[in-house]
Amino acid sequence: MFDEREHPDVFDYLNENGVRGIETEPTHDSSLRELEDLLATYVIHTDEEEIEDYEYRYITTVRIYALIKSCGEMYQKQGEDSRDAFLEDEEVTPDTAYEMADRVGRYTVGNNVMVIYTLGYELVKDLMGDLLLEILDEDIAIEKGEKEFQNQIGKYPQRAQLLGQFDIIDSSHLGTIAEIREHRRDLVHDVERRFDLKMLDDINDLWNIIDVINHLYEKLYDRPAYRFINKD
Repeated sequence: MFDEREHPDVFDYLNENGVRGIETEPTHDSSLRELEDLLATYVIHTDEEEIEDYEYRYITTVRIYALIKSCGEMYQKQGEDSRDAFLEDEEVTPDTAYEMADRVGRYTVGNNVMVIYTLGYELVKDLMGDLLLEILDEDIAIEKGEKEFQNQIGKYPQRAQLLGQFDIIDSSHLGTIAEIREHRRDLVHDVERRFDLKMLDDINDLWNIIDVINHLYEKLYDRPAYRFINKD
């Protein structure tokens, strides 16, 4: 796919500008803003018909990463400020102060978390669908037959289940993929969840989305969405 393109792509553009991409693990990389600015410039100045799906999807992965990173920073700052304020009250115990600070942090980032899960859901669904279409192209058959197979891949849960059957994703990824769908549904249809984020044990659970996206992207395109440039 990458070798067959007729013009420089987004990765060539980033290489030319000396940007190495971002890691799969949460970081405080100061070059993230530069990366986002370069991607915006690339999209604005490139004919949309020349930008391939894998490029748009890469750009989406960076946007999701940046949103998660921003949410973590907002949650931490608001939480710490609130905790310190609560602790000034002698009647408030440290445990209560931490609990209330956590609630303040979740309230602050709730709407952003909804955007993250919405973008993550759509991207994961698309990546899974294309992976399954590749399987069909390679004539890997299943007992139900190709027609039934094609009918099933329209639904998010079935896409994940079938990829699991083909050992393309393991049980841990299946669990996260299911959570992305469930959390996105809760946030979109239940207003209260956008304010308390009760479905998240920890705000750092958002980074699980990055791991799944990176895995699916690499399976589909033979290169990771993160750390896309070799360090050699």
